Amino acid sequence: MSAADEFARREGATSALADGAEAVARASRDMAARFHAGGTLLVFGNGAAATDAQHIAVEFVHPVIVGKRALHAVSLTGDVATLTAIGRDSGFEDVFATQLQCLATASDIALGVSPDGNCTNVLRALELARQLGLLTVALVGGDGGAVARSGVVDHLLTAASDDALVVKELHVTTYHVLWELAHVFLEQPGSLPAICVDDHCVTCSDEAVEVRVVELRDGDLAVVDTGSTLEEVSVALVEARVGSRVLVHAKEAIAVVDADR
Repeated sequence: MSAADEFARREGATSALADGAEAVARASRDMAARFHAGGTLLVFGNGAAATDAQHIAVEFVHPVIVGKRALHAVSLTGDVATLTAIGRDSGFEDVFATQLQCLATASDIALGVSPDGNCTNVLRALELARQLGLLTVALVGGDGGAVARSGVVDHLLTAASDDALVVKELHVTTYHVLWELAHVFLEQPGSLPAICVDDHCVTCSDEAVEVRVVELRDGDLAVVDTGSTLEEVSVALVEARVGSRVLVHAKEAIAVVDADR
C-alpha cells in the first residue's frame, strides 16, 4: 500500500471528526463544568482502549503544559487485583461498573472507550453512571454499536471508520482535544453550565427552579411556565418537549425532571 493510500483511508474519518467539532466542544464544556464543581473523571476500556483510559487519566492529572491545573482523574483499568477479583466473583462484564458503584459521585464524569461500541463492560458501566447522575461520555468507532444505541450517553464521540488503526488514531486526537478545550472553558468559568445534583445547582450553589415547557422556539429556546409568569429560556443542553418539567438556572434548562407530567 502506498503512502497516498495510507492517507486516503484516514481522510473521510478525519474530515468527519472535524465536522463534529461542535460535539467535542460541548463535551469539553460539560466536562469542565463537572471539574469546576469538584468532580472526578473516571475512565475505562478494554485492551488497547485500557491503555487509552490510563493515557487520558494521566493527561488530566499531570498536565504537559506549564500553568495548566491538575484535574481529578482515575483510570479503572490499572488495578489488576481489583479487576481480577471482580472478574472472578461477578464476571468480567462488571469490572468497571462495580468500581463505579464504589467510587463515583453524582458530580463525576464517566468516560468509556470502546473501539467498536460493543464492549459489554463499558456499556454496563455507562448505564450505571447514568443511573447515578454522572455525566456520561463515550469514544466509539464504526457505527457506535450497542453503546450508541443504548441512549445512556450524554456525549457520543464517534470515529467514523471500521479500521481499528484509524479509530485508535482518532480517539487519541479526540481525547487530547477534550483535554485542551476543558482547560479553555475552565479558564472562563462564566461560560460553564450549571450542574444539578439532587435539584441543587452545584456550580454556583444556587437552587434550580422547576418549570413547565409550554412552547418550543427556534434557536434552542423555549417558553416556560414558572407558575406565576411565562419566561423564555435556553433548552440547548437538554432534550425538552412541550409538557416537559425542567430545572432552570440563570435562564438555562439544565435537566429534564419529568417529560410525561
